[in-house]
Amino acid sequence: MKKQQYYFYILFIISLTIVSGCSSSSRFTSDNDNEPGRNTFEGNSIRVLLENPTNYFTWTVEEPVIVSVDGITKAIVNSGNNLRFGSEGDETEVSINRRNFSGKEIRISSKDNKNSIDFKGKVYRGSIKIKTNNGQLVFVNSLSLEDYLKGVLPLEMPAGKGNENFEALKAFAICARTYSINKMDENKLSFDVYLDTRDQVYGGLNSEKEITNKAVNATMGEILTFKGKPAVTFYSASCGGHTENIKNVFNTAGDLPYLSGVKDGDEPYCSITPRFNWEETYSENQFINRLINSGLISGSDFNIENIEVASRFESGRVNELRITLSSDGDEKEVSIFGNNIRSVIRTSDNKGILRSTMFYISYEDDTVTITGKGYGHGVGLCQWGCIDLSHEGWNYKSILNHYFPGTEIERIKK
Repeated sequence: MKKQQYYFYILFIISLTIVSGCSSSSRFTSDNDNEPGRNTFEGNSIRVLLENPTNYFTWTVEEPVIVSVDGITKAIVNSGNNLRFGSEGDETEVSINRRNFSGKEIRISSKDNKNSIDFKGKVYRGSIKIKTNNGQLVFVNSLSLEDYLKGVLPLEMPAGKGNENFEALKAFAICARTYSINKMDENKLSFDVYLDTRDQVYGGLNSEKEITNKAVNATMGEILTFKGKPAVTFYSASCGGHTENIKNVFNTAGDLPYLSGVKDGDEPYCSITPRFNWEETYSENQFINRLINSGLISGSDFNIENIEVASRFESGRVNELRITLSSDGDEKEVSIFGNNIRSVIRTSDNKGILRSTMFYISYEDDTVTITGKGYGHGVGLCQWGCIDLSHEGWNYKSILNHYFPGTEIERIKK
């Protein structure tokens, strides 16, 4: 019996394919300078949070996969089989056909060396790693930074027809790459970025397009820097004709000279965007309910007496919106400030936040009317603005210099 067990053990070991990966440190240098740069970031892969279930999760694999635990290959699982995951303390458990394994990190990779894997109906480049963090399972897609960007660009920027948006796509690729490096540099325990608007929208291999992949490849390794360090990069769909100073939107951010706001053309470059001009209307009750839901007032027995823009930023965006209310003869003033106005007032159908704070507001005949332009917070790159500049023949370096004056393009080197 012992001899049979020994032969079975040998056959099992032989059947496993040993999979290993390495990550090298990188540094970046000036695009015009071949000498090593001064700063480095550790690692050339990014971790995208795909799923964050509580304690248990079942994954039906759609293709043969390799299961590794703490870097050691444990099993090859054929398509149609279930992987059942659970958390126990700070370790993660996986059950495969009544065989149980546990460790600090479980890695699922393709058996066929495709460098991609199916997960919940989508295909992702790289592999998927599962850990336990504070008692919860964490599923992350681990892949190269360049491959990650290929899954971001098509969902964050219009691809356009032919090459009309190509320079804008290259400019955006550099912004997205720089943003990603800053997130990677935070050294979070389990993952670097979310796959939605909390960071950058990421759709994996399914979302990729030829022209956006070309833009990523054409700018491979290029990032924006300021005084030798990765710049802080923000972007929004349409600035409405003037980008915004970062300190006016993100109160915790410092005053960065390259994010102080720029005029975006005499005729706004981003006016080519659909719904550049927009309007929202609210009944008095709708508007009052917005204030109640935001905790600014405590009851519905208020009437609007007056609404006015008390102050604006240099860009034209509203700094302070002041609402005068009355209740049983008593008056109350409520002020809402900056980008918070968008979250409080929201759209008239209440399906999203207000498109921007670049607006005019009026109150007449028990109706509040907001007439505005642009879409987003307005800090940094104006996406539709840079698309228009691409159409006008600007190259990506000129576009980035316009929206981030004083920055430089430098190249990551392995």
